[in-house]
Amino acid sequence: MPTNVSQPYKDAEKRYRQATETPDLIACLEEMLSLIPKHKGTEHLQADIKSRLSKLKKQPKKKATRAGFSMNVDKEGAAQIALAGPGNAGKSALVAALTNAKAEVASYPGSTRTPLPGMMMYQDVGFQLVDLPPIRRDFNEHWLFDAYRRADMVWLVLRGDKPLGGYELMHEYLSQKRIHLYPAFTESPDDLDWAWVPQPTLLVVTGADLPDAEENLEIMRELVEVPYPTHLCSTVTGQGLDELRELTFQAAGILRVYTKQPGKDPDMKRPFTVPIGTTVEELATRIHKDLAKGMRSARIWGSGTFDGQTVNRTHVLQDRDVLELRT
Repeated sequence: MPTNVSQPYKDAEKRYRQATETPDLIACLEEMLSLIPKHKGTEHLQADIKSRLSKLKKQPKKKATRAGFSMNVDKEGAAQIALAGPGNAGKSALVAALTNAKAEVASYPGSTRTPLPGMMMYQDVGFQLVDLPPIRRDFNEHWLFDAYRRADMVWLVLRGDKPLGGYELMHEYLSQKRIHLYPAFTESPDDLDWAWVPQPTLLVVTGADLPDAEENLEIMRELVEVPYPTHLCSTVTGQGLDELRELTFQAAGILRVYTKQPGKDPDMKRPFTVPIGTTVEELATRIHKDLAKGMRSARIWGSGTFDGQTVNRTHVLQDRDVLELRT
């Protein structure tokens, strides 16, 4: 990927990797083509996008079928986080402890049969956790791996008394489905084949209250390379749960921006969440493309040298900035 592509291009490319239906794939590729910088360094990538578009548009349209029950979970909040783990890893207990969702927590494996979303709050930002059936050697739901592809982040959930076997199982099956887990807080690999879906990943180990949990985790680290940021917590005692909320916010690579109208107080309860590095113009485009075109000036409270400072379109926003856009 060229190094000078815009954040909106990167967002469109991520949606393309997560899409599974032909109309969605076409829409993403067309958006990528419109956003990619037009110069000699991107000629090969432009040609590749056009080739993929052509192939998709030549595919015969699927015959309409009767609507059935969908296992897709519509995204809500700042990011959708899919929980991946073996049976009895503690996924459902995490969702129950961190959200208001009524997750079924059982002592036997496989109690989760369908996706169960719940909203985890970190201060004024919500993250959608999605509890999913465990990954097993004998049988996996056909729709399960699509849920991991569509998510914005993966929590790899293991149990503190037996983390190693679950760790190896997750990588084996996710790799078979061309889902590439990479450490959160690092850049998404840009040399992956288009068929692979990269997902930023946190390793969440439950059962901090269990005997030898920390020792078992250290043994696993000695036996296999564990590249992911790792967090040990307990849904029984509550140990580490608040820190997990904060770690997830940091790993999501987002910041909060509050907007205000001239002469009025800002709405501090409903921030826009945007990727780190977003500019004033890119946020205005996210709000409405016509707003960005008609924007005459912008004032900022927070990352300016003084409150209410006038900034240009290319000003890079910071967490908790308050922005006033004038048209």
